Amino acid sequence: MSLRNDLLVASAAAFILSGCHSLSHPEAKQLAEQRWREVRAGVKLQLARQQYDGGLFDDVVRTVTESIALDSTRPEAYVLLCRANLELSKPASAEQAIEAARRSGLNTADLHYMRGVILEQRNDYVTAVTEYAQSRILDADNVDYLVAQVECLVVLDRADEALGLLEQNLNRFDSNGTVAVLAGRIAALLGDWEGAAKRLGQAAVILGDSPIVAEELGLLFVRAGRCEEAVALLRPLIEASSASEAAALRRGLATCYLVLGDPTSAKVVLIDYARLHPEDGPAQLLLAEAALETNDVLTAARATDLAEQQAPGRGDIALLRAAVQWRRTEYADAADTLYGLLEREPANVEAYCLLAEVLRAQGQVDSAKDCLERALRINSSCTFARRALVHLVDQDDSTSVSVGLTHSDAESGHP
Repeated sequence: MSLRNDLLVASAAAFILSGCHSLSHPEAKQLAEQRWREVRAGVKLQLARQQYDGGLFDDVVRTVTESIALDSTRPEAYVLLCRANLELSKPASAEQAIEAARRSGLNTADLHYMRGVILEQRNDYVTAVTEYAQSRILDADNVDYLVAQVECLVVLDRADEALGLLEQNLNRFDSNGTVAVLAGRIAALLGDWEGAAKRLGQAAVILGDSPIVAEELGLLFVRAGRCEEAVALLRPLIEASSASEAAALRRGLATCYLVLGDPTSAKVVLIDYARLHPEDGPAQLLLAEAALETNDVLTAARATDLAEQQAPGRGDIALLRAAVQWRRTEYADAADTLYGLLEREPANVEAYCLLAEVLRAQGQVDSAKDCLERALRINSSCTFARRALVHLVDQDDSTSVSVGLTHSDAESGHP
């Protein structure tokens, strides 16, 4: 007799001796056979999990299929089969695994979740949201189901609903920083900077000294114009990184330094990074501005050239180009650049202000006054234009007012 039959007979005998004398020998043997199949299915399922952890997804499919053939009542086996097929880029086979589970009468949170994942990959976000919601009905304590549903809602432009769902569940997952971080991101997406800062602050408390949360919160403060708080968060992260890293952080920190009137620090943050990344147009643009404000015209000119290569025709780059030309006393070239810019952007107040400086330097006082008056008609609160016009009217040409560019002319109402 084979080892397998010996085990089956032993199992049947043990079952009979345990007191279930009402079963006939064939029935007991059949029950023992079923139990043996369940044991073998469990062993194969465990092996399949190990194979999955090892990245052996083809082996997982074979092993877990054998497990399901032995015992079709384990929902985790179908879930694992689905996951392995997704790893193999076989979404149709993955869905077949979920459908097979349904045909076997299985209905678990994980099965709904995996079907949601498949639907999301097919861009069927509406149905995916429904599946994720069903997962949460069956298991409300799994944060992955909540995150998946919320992210789908955001894709469907239902960010308000997504944020509300997170708010409802914050207490349930108050020790999980993921929920607070996601709530902060969505609040920022909706333009609620204070709410975003509050949620990310909560995440920072939960996660401790998390550089990821500090980065997100710092960049959020940059967008919200809370530059002193942004600098406090971003500066330590920059100091801990190499010169070639942290592109977004460097751009954000440099932006805030410029807003705070510290172009020297902005230049320090960007100079080495920009040299290593000439393709980063926004960083080059910020460096050009910082260099110009620190009278480093050579660096400003080089950075402007690189920024223009990445985004030709942009108005802010043309403005910097004209400013460099002006600082070099290339007045005719600066005027040509600004006239060209104003043809494309006739409401560009900063271009009119800089053109007034260029024309004044050429002795064209009346034309300079006309530019400043045009600037004030476009933006009556432009402080630079009003002050410069007073200087011209008083014929006080001994004082040259520096032109604000992008971040430094905060009083004029420009970003």
